[in-house]
Amino acid sequence: MIPAVHAWANNAELIRDAAELWLEEDWTVLDPTYGRGAFWTLWRPARLYARDLNEQKSEGPPVDFTNMPYPDRTFDAVVFDPPYKLSGTPKMGEMDERYGVDEPERWQDRMEKIRAGAVECARVADRVLMVKCQDQVCSGQMRWQTDMVTEAVCGDREGRWRKADRFDLIGKSMKQDEKREQKHAFGRGSTLLVFVSR
Repeated sequence: MIPAVHAWANNAELIRDAAELWLEEDWTVLDPTYGRGAFWTLWRPARLYARDLNEQKSEGPPVDFTNMPYPDRTFDAVVFDPPYKLSGTPKMGEMDERYGVDEPERWQDRMEKIRAGAVECARVADRVLMVKCQDQVCSGQMRWQTDMVTEAVCGDREGRWRKADRFDLIGKSMKQDEKREQKHAFGRGSTLLVFVSR
């Protein structure tokens, strides 16, 4: 039984379980944010297009996930894990670099990049689109990435996509800053949204 909410040990376990329900091993799958390939250590499709903006991390020509050189509906599935951390400045060194947030960027610009990437990934996917994101508090307000991504993908003129599933990865707990006044429920985790073509 694959749960919807779970404390998977890592993204590889999450993708393995999500793939069991939504991906086929013989499909062509694009990961335009491949990075170090951590998603694919436990399950990997036979034809994975492991691409990244960073030429050293890309297995093949590098791609910008907001503007990819592929025709519409090129891949059976696309798995998109954009840099979704919004708040704070880079201060975790290698960890920031690993998650693509090592360069300072306004949260509004990062949200727009996620939205544009989700739309572009939906364009090149044919059957299934998976998007990793995180609802989080930034600048004193909740930023609903799950809603923004859903609207970006499902709000196209054709109405080609529908949200079919979501996996909520419970993160490790962090000690709260007791000096701050809490204004929103504290969450520590991320979400993998699954969209399917109608």
